Amino acid sequence: MGKSMQTFANWIALAENEAARLAVERVAECVCQRGPRRVINPLFLYGPAGAGKSHLVSALLAEVTQRSPDLQVALLAAGDFDGNREELKALRQADLLIVEDVQHLPTRFEEAFVYLMDRGLARGQQVVCTALTGPAQLSHLPARVTSRLGSGLVVGLGALSPKSRRTFLQECAKRRGLKVGADIIAWLAEHLTGSARQLEGAVARLADLARLDGQVLNRETLSEHFCIEAAANRPTVERIAQRVSRYFQVEPQQLQARSRARGTLLPRQIGMYLARQLTELSLQQIGAYFGGRDHSTVLHACRKVEKALAQDMRLSGTVRQLHEELA
Repeated sequence: MGKSMQTFANWIALAENEAARLAVERVAECVCQRGPRRVINPLFLYGPAGAGKSHLVSALLAEVTQRSPDLQVALLAAGDFDGNREELKALRQADLLIVEDVQHLPTRFEEAFVYLMDRGLARGQQVVCTALTGPAQLSHLPARVTSRLGSGLVVGLGALSPKSRRTFLQECAKRRGLKVGADIIAWLAEHLTGSARQLEGAVARLADLARLDGQVLNRETLSEHFCIEAAANRPTVERIAQRVSRYFQVEPQQLQARSRARGTLLPRQIGMYLARQLTELSLQQIGAYFGGRDHSTVLHACRKVEKALAQDMRLSGTVRQLHEELA
């Protein structure tokens, strides 16, 4: 694995990412068949860093260029888009346009990007976009942009569950020809709760450790060599606040303020709820972090979130995703 080309063949299928893989494979098939009708267009993939979006984009490019080398493909990092005439002309001529990290799209080029999307979709150009969050959460972008991004198929790549982390680690080790015990896999899956990219890196380090003379792979060895990563992935109220604020597009300091502004009230309550779920802090300690609030306020916030989760499926999915990413 490591530096090998990222293709559909070396993709590791997991419950959290299989829908995205199927969608991208369908797009590849449609592009290579050169049909005027695009079944999935645009395709919008979203998920946390390291979830596999770049792997799927690379696999799509590899598939299309191998099967149909005469087709024109354009790959654009949204943060580099400047909307000039030359760039727009080149992007419009592509049969397949991939726009990565849409969350970095400069809002001042909104008109040019909308024009690019409309002209491309009208002529049957296949468009694939990626971002950290779904179109609806890109609140800093105008509605006329997010509505176009979400007008096709939107597919999320979720954070990996403990079971999926074990599966991923086992497959990575197998592909490297690395023999490790179930207890080693279980320890890594429990303590390294980050992205698939982090897990793959951990297996690479494990292979290096195994090559050292006299190095025995056991839990003590792992604790010594992965202590920093394990500590960094442990849920803390600070990590929870940072992740929640990033999702809801607010500053972490706003969650700690005394203000009850509408835009920060729900994220703050969700932060309190997750802190109670994922840490061993008392209600008083959680309240102290979130603006010096007392334990009754934290308890009220948790109950309010629990009630909302039972009534709002979209919010329930959001909180579940945040929980999985932080757990």
